[in-house]
Amino acid sequence: MKKIRVAIIFGGKSAEHEVSLQSAGNVFDAIDREKYEPVLIGIDKAGKWLLNSNHDYFIDADSPEQISLNNSQNRITFAPESNGKISSIENRQHNGSIDVAFPILHGPMGENGTVQGFLKLANIPFVGSSVLGSAVGMDKDVMKRLLRDAGIPIGKFLTLRDSEPIPGFSEVSSLLGSPFFVKPANMGSSVGGQQST
Repeated sequence: MKKIRVAIIFGGKSAEHEVSLQSAGNVFDAIDREKYEPVLIGIDKAGKWLLNSNHDYFIDADSPEQISLNNSQNRITFAPESNGKISSIENRQHNGSIDVAFPILHGPMGENGTVQGFLKLANIPFVGSSVLGSAVGMDKDVMKRLLRDAGIPIGKFLTLRDSEPIPGFSEVSSLLGSPFFVKPANMGSSVGGQQST
């Protein structure tokens, strides 16, 4: 039986880069090698896509504080309508192909529909939410409003914008109750959350 080639896409330009590396390592370690052949594609903090070998894709993999992507790998790209063909940026040669992508990206430029849209343009099936579902799910303000307007019960929320003054604790707690959580509206949940009591 031919194994399905799964591109595990991880890293990215977000503040949650290191969290994504840890998540990808867990998926890589757990994936069923009888059915799937993992192909590691790391995105560095500058946005470069790198085809990684299976034995040295991370530096300091055992340290959550120090973990980093091995940037010495082959830079690659997918062209629109490539159907999963991997192309080397350096020599334009074909570097194999993938059957499906498994984005393990946290935060902006990964969870927000951007990578999902890119994969759709390249005709590459992917695991997870659609472009719209990803974009809506990432933006906490938009998601809360859509759920509220659809009549789905949600917790109280307050959205602050850059141009608005930041209210004091007593003002916020009178609106939301206490404790409440402060989170960036358009970032993942792993970084930036803070409980206030």
